[in-house]
Amino acid sequence: MFPRMIFNIEKHKALYVVFLAMLAATPPLSTDMYLAAIPQIAEGWNIGVDLANLTLVLWFLTFSICILIAGSLSDKYGRKPILIAGLLIFICASFFCAASQNIHQLILSRIFQGMGAAAPSAIVMAIIRDRFSGVERQQAIAYVMTIVAIAPMVAPLMGAFLLEWYSWRVIFLLQGSMVLLTLVIASSFSETLKEKLTTPLLHLVTRYRIHFSNREFMFASLGMGLLSLPFYGYLAFSPIYYISLFGLSEKLFGLFFGLNALSSMFGAYMATRIARRVGSKGAITWSICGCILAGSGLLLLAAQHYLFFLFFMALFAFSIGFSRPISAALILGLVQTDVGSASSFLIFYQFISGALCMAIVTYQWSHPVLVYSLLTLVTSLVVLLIWKMIEGQINSEH
Repeated sequence: MFPRMIFNIEKHKALYVVFLAMLAATPPLSTDMYLAAIPQIAEGWNIGVDLANLTLVLWFLTFSICILIAGSLSDKYGRKPILIAGLLIFICASFFCAASQNIHQLILSRIFQGMGAAAPSAIVMAIIRDRFSGVERQQAIAYVMTIVAIAPMVAPLMGAFLLEWYSWRVIFLLQGSMVLLTLVIASSFSETLKEKLTTPLLHLVTRYRIHFSNREFMFASLGMGLLSLPFYGYLAFSPIYYISLFGLSEKLFGLFFGLNALSSMFGAYMATRIARRVGSKGAITWSICGCILAGSGLLLLAAQHYLFFLFFMALFAFSIGFSRPISAALILGLVQTDVGSASSFLIFYQFISGALCMAIVTYQWSHPVLVYSLLTLVTSLVVLLIWKMIEGQINSEH
């Protein structure tokens, strides 16, 4: 009775969306919760912060690659078995992270954790695409992203609290335990894929050719992926900025990080409401302009005081949160087959861009704030250019 209550989308839509949000929250929980611990890990093992940040960069790199595989496998074998396998890998890897005795073991465990986190991320969007269409799809994505935004808001605060009383290892123990609860619910998950692909396993990668030949899909994915570059780069840069450069405490860092996540959540919440008035395309244009304004403010004032950085990053986060549900719905509406692989490619490009940005911003620059600010402004300007090139070719009714 319990599984049917959750997965009856017509009668219990709210619970179904909460379940999808729990799945989608797996990656942010595995990254944001331990951000404040990175300087502590570096100090405890007497290593550089740049080496400790590899636990974050390589997580994203592995996650990005595996999400492509997970999406294709879910198109062939169904959403449920791939989801269960990914959650199991994540749980085991989390416990290995907690037991790591040196940075190399931690990096390896984090790589497997990123591998496991890829499955729920790839499959959530595919499930939404399976279940919803049109405006309902936009609303479902917006609701999921609104709920998921709570994870990066609460996770750093949880991490900072745990660091005050316990070792950083407890953070990974908690991650594994939380995803274990998700696994229990997912075990009774109803399959949403109606028609599975019959393509041989080794030929699954060729399914991406369909998307590569879809010009509108590729350009739209390129633009939105670039816009995510500074957003994910913030994950690696924020502890450097707040803790290392300005000497703030882990608790204050967690609070500021949470405020930034709150801005993103509010943006996602407002997305469909404003889009009804200005249209989906107009909403995306305004969100990109917000990112440009935020990048300009960072370039002029971020090096002066951390409150300026906090304000303009909140504006950037709001703009990103605002654009994501609308742009994701429009982009997925551009494909009619192989939706799992399309969803995976979309998330892959966003995260691989984020991993690249992390590697850039964590480099030992003499003026790191200037580098991050320029990156934010330039990518936003490029995205606006790409969007104006393809805007007229996208049907806003998708």
